Amino acid sequence: MFKKSKNEFDLLKFLQQQQLPNANEQSIIEQAIVKLHQRENLYLVKADVKSSLTELALKRQLSKEGVQLLTQLSKPNMNEDVAKASATWF
Repeated sequence: MFKKSKNEFDLLKFLQQQQLPNANEQSIIEQAIVKLHQRENLYLVKADVKSSLTELALKRQLSKEGVQLLTQLSKPNMNEDVAKASATWF
């Protein structure tokens, strides 16, 4: 059986806890949860969520809670970022 990585479980758990007031925002979260259950790439799912929320922000349609979620998803993760950077060196 495929075991989920800690990062995938953390993102899934984090997204499941989100209750956004705007239906558009909540549908973005629900689509991401479905993709994670379908075992799609964690980093692509996270990038899609950030991209979709950014589009809403640029249109000034993002709620205060949505802004907080986007900020949280955009925070740098040193372990993840260093691993990606070192993989490109070789």
